[in-house]
Amino acid sequence: MALYIDSAYLDDITAVAQTLPVAGVTTNPTLLLNAYQQHGQRVSANELVDHLLQRTTGTIFMQSSMVNEEEAYREAHSYIDVDPKRVIPKIPMNRAGVRVGQRLYAEGHYIAFTAVTTVSQAYVASQVGAQYIIPYYNRLRRSGVDPCERIAHMARVISGQTPGTRILAASIKSTAEASEALVSGAHDLTIPPAILLEMANDPESEEAIARFEQDARKMKNL
Repeated sequence: MALYIDSAYLDDITAVAQTLPVAGVTTNPTLLLNAYQQHGQRVSANELVDHLLQRTTGTIFMQSSMVNEEEAYREAHSYIDVDPKRVIPKIPMNRAGVRVGQRLYAEGHYIAFTAVTTVSQAYVASQVGAQYIIPYYNRLRRSGVDPCERIAHMARVISGQTPGTRILAASIKSTAEASEALVSGAHDLTIPPAILLEMANDPESEEAIARFEQDARKMKNL
């Protein structure tokens, strides 16, 4: 199992990477826009790849736009070509995305399909050869779908067909959702920085630590 940082804001990414054993970063155009609107970070997608390669040591997932199929293919290549061993394109899951994914996979590249919402989509993605399929946990819940059941069904199907494909659950809005996604069958998680940091803490743990510190001070005064 692996943890990824779901963000495009470089300062948050750096802070989390210095604290937790993360395997890399996932990002998308919405996160890049949020980094600009909320933090004033003026960095293009291609510049972000360069920064992430310098600041982190893991895998970087970069998402292509699917406005135009050929442009999506070229955009994915613009990310891969920077560092084929560390950069994986996230391809939105639809028919055009499947065609783009097949082209990239045929060239020997790792690929991930994102916004995978149904079991049939997960099956198709695995048959294309995707190393990762990315369902949106909280978004599924908000749409009225039981995300635990959906991820469990995805995991069951791909484990019997293409065991090399991993489920990377995204849209995690709380530590409870992170736990639920893992128990449901997700192999990996990508989580916003603030929630990632929360995963290392718990009030019960803090209470126990405070008691240990009190007793340690008492022992020194004996």
